Amino acid sequence: MNATYRYPPSAVMGDYLRSAVGLAVGLGVLLTVPISTVILIVFGGLTVIFLLFGLRTLQRHLTQITLDQDGILRRDLVSQTLRWQDLEYLRLRYFGTHRQQRGGSGGFMQLSLRGQGRRMKIESDLEGFEDVTRLAAAAARTNGVSLDPASAGNLLAMGIDPDFEETAPG
Repeated sequence: MNATYRYPPSAVMGDYLRSAVGLAVGLGVLLTVPISTVILIVFGGLTVIFLLFGLRTLQRHLTQITLDQDGILRRDLVSQTLRWQDLEYLRLRYFGTHRQQRGGSGGFMQLSLRGQGRRMKIESDLEGFEDVTRLAAAAARTNGVSLDPASAGNLLAMGIDPDFEETAPG
C-alpha cells in the first residue's frame, strides 16, 4: 500500500476565515484607535494570536501524509518520517461536547504517534484518517504498545479492534 492524503480545503477554510476576521479586527483597532498600553496589549496580543493561528492553518493546508508498508511520512513545511517498527506510543483522543458525543456528530479525533524521538499529530478531518489509524493501530499491536483505555475505546468506536487483526463489526 502506498497512499498520500491531505486535509481537504473544506477542513481549513473555516480556520482561514476565523484567522482573517481576527486579524482584521485586531489590526483595525490598532490602526484606527489611539494607542494606549491597554489597547496595545489586548489587541496586539489578539492580532499575534490570530496571525499564529493563520500560519498553523496554512501548515495544515500544506500537509501531506504518505503511508506505505514501512511507515508514515508527513510533509508540510518540513518532512518527518516514522517507521512502523519504531512506533512506541499511540494515543487517539476525541474532542467534542457531551452532546456531540451522544449525538454521534461533531467533534473530532486526534491521533498522536511517537517513536525514536519523532512525534506526529493527525486530526480526523484528514482524508484517509481511518487508513492512517488502522495501520498505526496494527503497528502498535505488533510492537506491543500498550494503549490507554480512552484510546482503545476510540479505536473500537472507529471499528478497529486494538487487540486483534480483525476489525470490530460495524
